[in-house]
Amino acid sequence: MKHMPFLLLPLFLATSLFAQTTPGKQLTFKQAIDAALEKNIDILRAQNTLEGQQSAVLSAYGNFLPSLSASGGWTRQETHQPGSTAGFYTVGGVVYPTAGTSGVTTSNSFRTGISASMTLFDGFNNTSNLNKASATAVSNEFTLYRTRQSIVFQTQTFYLQVLRNRTLLSVSQDNLKRSQQQLQRIVESNKVGAVAAADVYRQQVQTANDELSIIRAQNTYDNSKADLLFLLSLDVVQDYDISDSQLIAEAEKADAAEAKGLYSDYSQLVGQALASRPDYQAALYSKQSAESDVTISRSGYLPTISANAGYSFNNSELSTISDNKFMNWGLSFSLPLFNGFQTNTQVQAAKLRLRNSEDQAAQAARQVQVDVRKAMLNFESAIKALDVSVKSVISAAEDRRIAEERYNLGAGILLDLLTANANYTQAVSNKVNAQYDLVLAKQQLKYVVGTEKY
Repeated sequence: MKHMPFLLLPLFLATSLFAQTTPGKQLTFKQAIDAALEKNIDILRAQNTLEGQQSAVLSAYGNFLPSLSASGGWTRQETHQPGSTAGFYTVGGVVYPTAGTSGVTTSNSFRTGISASMTLFDGFNNTSNLNKASATAVSNEFTLYRTRQSIVFQTQTFYLQVLRNRTLLSVSQDNLKRSQQQLQRIVESNKVGAVAAADVYRQQVQTANDELSIIRAQNTYDNSKADLLFLLSLDVVQDYDISDSQLIAEAEKADAAEAKGLYSDYSQLVGQALASRPDYQAALYSKQSAESDVTISRSGYLPTISANAGYSFNNSELSTISDNKFMNWGLSFSLPLFNGFQTNTQVQAAKLRLRNSEDQAAQAARQVQVDVRKAMLNFESAIKALDVSVKSVISAAEDRRIAEERYNLGAGILLDLLTANANYTQAVSNKVNAQYDLVLAKQQLKYVVGTEKY
């Protein structure tokens, strides 16, 4: 029973290997970005917000147009008065009969017409409303652009993490193969008395630990795939082959010396970011919208002038309704004299919103600067880490070769070989991480500068 884990582990490894080699649905980097831009909920919400604000712009344009209305009606009126009875009256000695009356009289009134009114001046309220709606729409448009950039960068991060974990899984698999081969050699050497049984036990423990490392690496790899599929709003149960040869080649060919000359001018990058970052541009247009709010609130102090005109028909008979025509036109003027300080309160509130938007725009500019600075530091750190990791792999490979030769010659101990092998595996893993960190650092710099369009 104590050997049961070692009997079950090959079955697990075979199952994992089969899952990796079984072809799934291809998901390239471009396909992942396309899926994110199409299905991500944050992008859909930003699009809906923009569409709603575009309707507000159309409504603001409508304030400059005349309003037209058509009307029509029919009224029947009954008048009830005391009636009279039938009788007679005499004229020139002649008697004439008279009919009685009921006292009820009726009349009809038919009317129809069309009227128009147009605001000529409303204290710049209509123009400011249009400016506000337009600025808000542009701000929402830039917000949508930034949301798309953010989702693409998240997709890049998650996709690179999957490729990174896949490569680290391969490193663990290669390490296990080497441990198994080493275990086989030690067992054979022990049979002929060349090595002690303690070395066999020690190598068995190391091999088991390497097998456990594969299980953990496989779990990390599967979890990163699930995170990516969730971000893309794809079915996490569906088996996807997540592999992009271009990104893998870019990571494998990452060179510290080549990358040192890139993105080295901080002032230039900040200037590009301030000119390109959609979130900063959105903050500037939000400020313009707040400026229009102040003008709108101040319109309460100014008069309103409007023009109106109408054309109508009215008659007691529908068939002759067009016989009576009426036309009217004129101007109206109103000036608010006092409304309980409501206008003053609105002006003060609008000014407060303007100050807040100015602070937000300034904060957005500072955020751009710090984002660029952090991205440059991360980039420089990634370059240095890659340079160190490459040298570390060379050094660790040589240490492992020497330790292996000494052990095979009987001049060294197994512990030194295990240590050298572990150091080499760690150095290779560090190099993989450094390579993908450098690729991600490049993408982060592009993201914080904001020049990429999606």
